[in-house]
Formats: sequence, structure tokens, C-alpha cells
Amino acid sequence: MDTLLSLDLGFDDCLYRIRRVSGTVNRVLYVTVTNLAIIPEEKRTYGPSVIKELSKLKEWNGDWKTLTVHMDGDRIWCETNAFLPHTVPKKHLLDIYPTYDLFSLELRRPVTHRVFEVSHEGRSCYLKIARFPHELRYLTRELDAYHALALADTGLAPKLLGYVFEETPDRVVGFLVESLEGRAAGVGDLESCREALHKLHRVLLHGDLCKYNIIITPDGPKFIDFEMSTPAADATGALLEEENEKLESQLADESGTGRPWYIE
Repeated sequence: MDTLLSLDLGFDDCLYRIRRVSGTVNRVLYVTVTNLAIIPEEKRTYGPSVIKELSKLKEWNGDWKTLTVHMDGDRIWCETNAFLPHTVPKKHLLDIYPTYDLFSLELRRPVTHRVFEVSHEGRSCYLKIARFPHELRYLTRELDAYHALALADTGLAPKLLGYVFEETPDRVVGFLVESLEGRAAGVGDLESCREALHKLHRVLLHGDLCKYNIIITPDGPKFIDFEMSTPAADATGALLEEENEKLESQLADESGTGRPWYIE
């Protein structure tokens, strides 16, 4: 059985990430459709329709990991395994963290296209993944940030629990962090957030600070979402100061920028 997990629709092409279950075996397949005309517009984003259209390809039931679908005039043709499934480079992974099979996690709710609240062995936590290769640079930057914060023992971020893989442990595509008890920061939390931000800047520049990326917990403010972070050693003083100066306006912002899907 095939199920659409993710898609990334561009102006000219579309990327699909598909789960294929054969007995007890879970596989993840990647399809690049290089010409949008290959799939009718009304069927490009609805999972069952996407699968129905792609399954018409003669290569569909073959033994492949990636499929690139082309169109020349009226002719549709495919390349199998023209590219490899993506993975986090090993230089961004540490041996001290365990790995978890993506499909061993129970989905509770989506937060964004790439973040999910999940349960593992009865424990609530958050999963973040790189669905497609171009998202790896954001994931690896965030992993580097979590490693640095853990090494500095700052207590300013949720605990990194481990890495998440698809199919085999050597193909890491995401990570798990602990679930935090708390609420999004507000303007009334300015002083405690400013103090926490000052401590954070000893390790890194957050880079994408908004009220929803600061969680007020019983242990004080904690930061999340480090995709745009920069190590403190590489961040200019001007950028660190700018982030500090913008903190108050970010906490007072009512535009909803950065708000998770589940918060109304």
C-alpha cells in the first residue's frame, strides 16, 4: 500500500515523499515530477489522486528508491535511482545519541509541514524532519545548535533525545526533542526573556526569534527552532545586539508570525 507523506509543489515541478508498506516492511520512496503537466492540476496535492496517477507509470511497482518523471511532448518517461535518498551527513551526528525508526513513532498532531508532536513508548516529544534534500541545510544547522547548547549545559532549550531515521539507521532525516510544559512568551516576560537571550548569545545567535520560539516553562524561558542560528563565534556583535533590541517588539507582536498550526 502506498501513502503520500509529503509534497513540495513548485512553479515547474513537484517533489513527493511516499510510504510503501509491503507486509511488515516500511519503505520511503522519493519522486520528482519535472513537468507539472504530467499530473492534472486538480490531482497534484491530494494524496490518493497523486498515488493513482503515479501508479500508471510502468516503473511504479519496480524495485527503486527514487523516481524522476519527465515529459517530452506527449511522451512521459522515467529514470529510476537517478539520485539517492537524502541523509544528514555524519559530521552533524554524535555517537552519544540514540536513533529511532520514524515509523515506530505514534503521530499525535502536526505542528508545521516538518514538525510533529509524536509519542514514543508513551512519552510525548517533538519530531522535526527534512522531508526533501533542500531542507537538510536547515536541519543540520539546528542539530549543530542543539549539540552546542547541550555541550554548554545552558538549560535554554528542550533536551535533544536522539536522531530519527527512515528505513535504516544510517539514513537519518530528523531528530526528537523533549516536549516542554509551558506557554508562548509574551511582553510581560520581557525581563526573564532578555536575561535568557543574553545567556543564549554566549553560545549562538538564534536568527529567527519570535514569541512562539520562546516557551515560558516552570524552569524559565527556553528557546526552540534554531534553523537560522549562527554560532556566537561567527555572529557579529551588531547582529547579536539587533536580536536583543528586537526582543520586546517580538514579544508584543500580535500578527501571528511563527504561530504553530494548533494555536488558534
